[in-house]
Amino acid sequence: MLGASSNQVQQTNPPSLSVLVAFFVRVGATAFGGAVQTHVLPFCLKRGWLTDSESLEALNWCRSLPGTGGTNLSAYLGYSWQKTQGAILATLALVIPGFVSILTVSRILSQLPQNIVQASLTAVAAASVGLILELTWRLGKPSITNNIQFFVAIATFILVGILRVPIPLVMVVVVPFAWYLNSKTQKNNQIS
Repeated sequence: MLGASSNQVQQTNPPSLSVLVAFFVRVGATAFGGAVQTHVLPFCLKRGWLTDSESLEALNWCRSLPGTGGTNLSAYLGYSWQKTQGAILATLALVIPGFVSILTVSRILSQLPQNIVQASLTAVAAASVGLILELTWRLGKPSITNNIQFFVAIATFILVGILRVPIPLVMVVVVPFAWYLNSKTQKNNQIS
């Protein structure tokens, strides 16, 4: 929630507290793993609660802070729309259905053969990866408008996603390099 007070999501028609809580209960009951953003952001965009740039800003804040992205997103949006009460209730509404589900499913899975359990969890993981890739494509496509941005996105993906370089280190290296390339390109475009 760092910066939420200075970079709040500005909306003319934010959801009411009851709508916010009901929405996050539904998300908490249906989202798997890192797929919370695939439920929250498109719905908020469709409802007009967020613009594309606000959606990216919220996602950036939530990914940059410690903790899970979905929980951070619920707290960020809850605070942005309904202040402290919204942040607390949105976060609880997101977490409690999953908590109850995990307790219930773990009890059921403990009674099944190991090969069925493994196959079930593998299928859920594959579905989550697909949802995350789809969200990444949908959010990233409008943001990448030139070759430098494409290069930065690919380099960041390789460094963080494949080579497992810590995100702060990647930011320290990639951001100044991208800024340099972008300013050089802009100078060349002004000369032409």
